[in-house]
Amino acid sequence: MDVFAARLSDVMERRGLKDGQVAAMIFEQTDVTMTRVYVGLLRQGKRKNPTIEHVRALAQVLNVRASYLLGETDTADDAPFASLSNESREAMRMVLELARRADRLPSVGWSVSAASVQPSPAAQDASVSLGIHHPYRIEEVQQAFAPGNERTPPNRVGRRLLELRKLAGLSTAEADLVIGGEPGLVEGIEAGSTVPSTAMLRTLLTRYGVADSYQQQLFVSAAQGKLDSRWWFRYFQRLPLWLVVYMEMEDSAELIRTYCDATIPALLQHPDYALAMRHAAHYPEVPADQIDLGMQILFERQKRLMQERPVTIWAVLQETALLDNLGGTDVQLRQIDHLIGLASRPDKRVRIQINRGGPDRYRPRGGTFSLLRLPEEGEPDVVWLPQMDQDWMVTDVARVMAYSMAHDRLAMSASQPDDAVEELARIRARVVREGALIKE
Repeated sequence: MDVFAARLSDVMERRGLKDGQVAAMIFEQTDVTMTRVYVGLLRQGKRKNPTIEHVRALAQVLNVRASYLLGETDTADDAPFASLSNESREAMRMVLELARRADRLPSVGWSVSAASVQPSPAAQDASVSLGIHHPYRIEEVQQAFAPGNERTPPNRVGRRLLELRKLAGLSTAEADLVIGGEPGLVEGIEAGSTVPSTAMLRTLLTRYGVADSYQQQLFVSAAQGKLDSRWWFRYFQRLPLWLVVYMEMEDSAELIRTYCDATIPALLQHPDYALAMRHAAHYPEVPADQIDLGMQILFERQKRLMQERPVTIWAVLQETALLDNLGGTDVQLRQIDHLIGLASRPDKRVRIQINRGGPDRYRPRGGTFSLLRLPEEGEPDVVWLPQMDQDWMVTDVARVMAYSMAHDRLAMSASQPDDAVEELARIRARVVREGALIKE
């Protein structure tokens, strides 16, 4: 068995992974497609000469250096460091650097990130002296993993980390001490020249006041490049973290249940109504750039969920929200007509119920809320509650069940979805009559 096959088999065995699991991980985490059979043939040494793309994908999901799988060695491959995961090697490096600094010794100059992209001269000598044979010559490996402008890792989270550090009132030197790193490490992370490990990210975020596990995981996924293909990721540096988490959940949801007692839900808003609502929310000082950004994101959300990846949206609306003359009668009527069009969709993906006023109608305490059903089987829905400065996420099972029950009660109290067009037409006629009276 050649070195590549032996190392691949060893890493998979120690991770407890089967061929099918590795193939699935590659499909989920990379843009590369690799079948279970092909992984097995590589592991058994029956298929030679995997492409560099395949090697990189295997290294990424197995959390080892690609050069390690190819048979290269460096000074960090000596026991007990050989074939450790990148995160473990980074932790060992940090401990070693701290110990040498305490003893006033110079740095050893070894870093995981450097070793992962370019073999050292010592690695070349070792591979030759040990008689290691594999499909790639040393020059090919160096060229494939050579640093260069085109291979500089994108600065996915650096600018956001810089902003959080400044808000926390820390200097880069103080942040270096937080993660026990060498001077300039945090500066490199913020500049995008150094890719932080998961442990580094979580430690920094906790110190910066970002303790929410969902927001931390979002940073980790972003730093690893797992979110690059998300439509909303280009806004990551500009939006509040809670909103980014919400959009990630919304974009994965299979069912969105919502109740609105004062406004129309964002996903069901007509553009004119959406603009009027945002102006009202910022009145009297309306920042044009924020309004434009909010509208742009709203349109993309609607397009994504209504056209590209249709989900079921089940909205119970309070009648008073439809009677609110937000933006004027013309805007009010365009919004109602928009809802009639959505309720008339043949795919029945949008379910609209109107909850009238009156003593026999259910009105939950607390007002507007949304429940998102994520694709993870067996997991409860996630509740989002709008607040003045941000939306709050609720994941406690008991509270989620309470909101789910509230939506069920609203569905019983309100008109039925099949009657939505008739109910909306009734409200539209009332708006027209009242608008005519105002003009008189």
